[in-house]
Amino acid sequence: MSAIALPQIGSIRELKGIRRIGSVIKLAVFYLVLIGAGGAFMVPYVFALFGSLKPISQIQSEPPWIPPSRVEWSNYTHTLFSDPQVQTDFIRYLGNTAMVTAILTVGQVFFSMLAAYAFARLPFPGRDAIFWIYLMTLMVPNIVTIIPLYAIMHFMHLINTYWAIFLPYVFGTPYTIFLMRQFFRTIPQEVLDAGKIDGCGDFAALWRIVIPLSRPVLVTAGLIAFVFSWNNFLWPLVVTGSQSHYLLTTGLANFASSPGLGEYWNFLLAGAMITLIPMIILFAIFNRSIVRSVQLGVGR
Repeated sequence: MSAIALPQIGSIRELKGIRRIGSVIKLAVFYLVLIGAGGAFMVPYVFALFGSLKPISQIQSEPPWIPPSRVEWSNYTHTLFSDPQVQTDFIRYLGNTAMVTAILTVGQVFFSMLAAYAFARLPFPGRDAIFWIYLMTLMVPNIVTIIPLYAIMHFMHLINTYWAIFLPYVFGTPYTIFLMRQFFRTIPQEVLDAGKIDGCGDFAALWRIVIPLSRPVLVTAGLIAFVFSWNNFLWPLVVTGSQSHYLLTTGLANFASSPGLGEYWNFLLAGAMITLIPMIILFAIFNRSIVRSVQLGVGR
């Protein structure tokens, strides 16, 4: 019988080394692509940050990618407190935005939670059909609903009021309801049955069992509502006509279209950077909850 040739130990080690090097190269290329894409997305924010820290003379005379030769922190204080044209309006825009965002965030999370729990756990005729029909409204562009919503607000005499800004969105959105429903469906039915044996009704089970187990997705829904409300531009622009009801987005857009803007680019960029601060802080605090909710809820 002929002897069976066995591979040499050295050649096996060389093969493993080559595979390991290939894996490292693939991983390095993957991260380089991610870093490049992230850097490309960060370029406009870096340019805006540089511009917000420059004097107006440097903005007008140098390309945007050149860092400020002298940091002008006074641009921020001037935008908030000093300039007679910017100060009062910007503080009012900030207060309006904070109020509307708080109402919309709390309202969307609360009402979406109730609707999602009903669609996920409460049996009633046509439940799934109603849910999927409601979910189909995600395919309708927001621009299509502006005229009907405006007609409704006009009929209710709510134009140029805070009610008109948040009323169409405060009762939840299809996406947040879908996100919560998918998460609620991952909660074992045995847990809810055990609560019912202990005397919990549907609302008690929601408050005592479902909500404590669903904090990640509730945080995510709250962040989605916050970002939507904080960045909302078109609808507030349509239903508000006075500066006393402007939000940060519409106020800054109005300031950007004002005559003589060339003398105030540094203030406008400083105001734009100020509007980013709350979202950066919230994401830095709750980013783990976002990842966990996506993994546990949508992935199943």
